[in-house]
Amino acid sequence: MELKFAATARPNKASADVQRRQKLVRRIDQQIGYVRQMIEGGQPRGAWVWMDEAGTYLLPIKYGRQPLELKKGMFSIQCSDLDSVEAGLCTVRAMVLQGDIDDQLAKASAEIRAKFKE
Repeated sequence: MELKFAATARPNKASADVQRRQKLVRRIDQQIGYVRQMIEGGQPRGAWVWMDEAGTYLLPIKYGRQPLELKKGMFSIQCSDLDSVEAGLCTVRAMVLQGDIDDQLAKASAEIRAKFKE
């Protein structure tokens, strides 16, 4: 293996956007693990995914305890089975890393911080 060197140093502090993305990506990675446990027959506590009366899986993406509004008035992703739940989490993870959900994260973060000031 050939090493690839870079002339960059680690920044002292990441921006608030990057910190929010990293926090959400860690939680999404945890949820992917929970879904894999569910596929194997387990029932992990703290999983975001739930099943409605029709047998459809619904997946909210949460920042803190509150679900993010992914589109206007829509707070969850509809999935047919657990494999598509895992694929949905991977897709959302990629969107977070690209910065596609930064506006929703900033809004949720401001709402959470406002509750602490009360």
